[in-house]
Amino acid sequence: MNDAPTADALPEPQLNELLRRADWRFLLRVTGPPHVADMTSGRDSRAIELVAAAGDPPPGRADVAAIGFPTRLALTSALDAVRPGGEIVCLWGLPRPLGARRAAARLRRAGLADVRVLWAGPVPHRTPQFWLSLDSPEALSHLLGNRPARSTRQAALRPLWRACARAGLLTPLCAIGRVPGEEAETPQDGIEAAFPATGGQLLLTGGQRSINKVVGLPFAGSAGEPPAVAKFSRVPTADAALEREAAALRTLERDRPGVTGVPRLLAEGRRAGRRALAESAVHGRPLIDLLSPTSFGELATLVGDWLTGLAGGTPRARDDWWPRLVGEPLARFERNFGDVFPADPLTALRDLLGEIGDLPETCEHRDCSPWNVVLDERGAPGLLDWESAEPHGLPGLDLAYFLANCAFVLDGALESGNTRKSYEHLLDPATPYGKVAADCVAEYCDRLGLAGEDFARLRLLAWVVHSASDYNHLEMAAAGPPSHEALRGAMFLGLVETELGVVGA
Repeated sequence: MNDAPTADALPEPQLNELLRRADWRFLLRVTGPPHVADMTSGRDSRAIELVAAAGDPPPGRADVAAIGFPTRLALTSALDAVRPGGEIVCLWGLPRPLGARRAAARLRRAGLADVRVLWAGPVPHRTPQFWLSLDSPEALSHLLGNRPARSTRQAALRPLWRACARAGLLTPLCAIGRVPGEEAETPQDGIEAAFPATGGQLLLTGGQRSINKVVGLPFAGSAGEPPAVAKFSRVPTADAALEREAAALRTLERDRPGVTGVPRLLAEGRRAGRRALAESAVHGRPLIDLLSPTSFGELATLVGDWLTGLAGGTPRARDDWWPRLVGEPLARFERNFGDVFPADPLTALRDLLGEIGDLPETCEHRDCSPWNVVLDERGAPGLLDWESAEPHGLPGLDLAYFLANCAFVLDGALESGNTRKSYEHLLDPATPYGKVAADCVAEYCDRLGLAGEDFARLRLLAWVVHSASDYNHLEMAAAGPPSHEALRGAMFLGLVETELGVVGA
C-alpha cells in the first residue's frame, strides 16, 4: 500500500465510487485509520488503499484483514495477519449458493465472534446504497418501509430479493468477524454503545458525492424503530459538517430545550479515522410523501409555526452579527459568481442586504427542505440532518428555503431545471402556491415581529448563502474552477436574479 492513490489525485466520480465500496469500515470497532492486511484485488483493493493507514502492518498486528470469500486458505492467512481483538472482513461479488450461511459458519468455526453478514445492495455491480444485516428482520422491514417501491419493476424485485436471500444468492456480500483476545475487552465508547457491532445493523450510504455522510441504524434487541442514529464522514472535508451538527444540537439542547422534533446529541468520536456522531433518532413519516397541491398550505403553516420556536425573542444589534452572517456570504458570492453576475444587480444586491437591521437570533437549519422534515404520529414536525446548521443565525432563511423547495417538488422543477419559473410563480401571491407562501410568511412575521420588507431581504440572503453549495458542487464536478457556462446554470444564482428582477440573464 506504499503507492496508494490519494483522494486528491482522483476525479470526484471515481473517488466517490471507490470510497462507497469501503463503507464497511464504519461497521468496525477501530477508531483510527485501520492498519489493513489487504488480500483483495481490483476495485476493492483500490478502495482499501484510500481508507487504510499508510504502510503494511507486521504479521499479527493488523487491525483488519480483508479477503474475498472465506476459503480455508484465505481465512488462515487472515488469522495470521490480525492482532487479538482485530477483525476479518470478507468481500465477494459473485453469487455462491448458500454463500452467506457458509461464510458465517466458517468464521464461527475459526473462533471469530460478533459474526455478521451484510448485503451491499440493492443492485450488483453498482455503488451500494445500503449495507443490510441479513440476519435482522427488523433492519429489513425498516429498509423496505423507508424505500417504497416507486415502479412496477421495483415492486417486482422485492420478492426476487427475498428469494435470493433465502437461497444465499444476493450479491455483493460482506462478512465480518472479530478475533478474540485481550485487546477486544477495551471499554465501549459512546459511538459503539449507540451503534453496536452485535445485533442487526443497517448502513444507509446514498447520495451522489464523497462528502455525503454515512448513517448507521442499530436494531440490536429492538423490535421497533432504532432508538439512535450514528453518522460518519467519508472524507476529511466532511468532518466539519458533523462538527457543525454537533455544535447546533448542543446549542439547541441548551437554549431551546422545549423544541420537540430535534435530535439529541448522545456521543462524539471517531470510526475508521473519520468523525462520528451518535444522536437520538427522530422518527416520523417524511413530509415529502404527504406534500400535494392541496396539502401544501397546511404543511407550510405547520412547519412555519415550528420554525418560530428556533428563534429568540430579543433582537440583536446588527453590528454584532452582520459581518459574519451577511458580509461574509456576500463577499463569497461576489468571488464565486462576480464574473457572470452583472454589475448593476450586484450593486442592488449589496444595497438591499445592507438594509438588514436588528434581528432576533435563530438557530438556522440551512437545509429545511420537504425531504428533511418528518411528521410524527401526532402530526408534529421534526427536522433531520443538522450538518449545515448555523447555531447563531437569522430568522426567515429556513422558511424561505422550505417554501421554495416545496414549490419545486410540486412543479417538478428540480428534475426539469425550471426552478426560476417555479420561483417566479411562488413570489406572486395571485398564484395558488404564491398565496400559500404569502399567508405562511405573514403569519411567521407576525409571530416574530418581523416586517415584510425584512423577510424579503432575508429571503434574498438565503439564496446568497446557499449559492456557496452550488459553487462547491460545480467545483468538485469540474475538479477545478467551474466554467462560465456552469456558473450561469447554478440554481441559486437564478433565484438571486429572480429576486432582483434581472432580465435576460
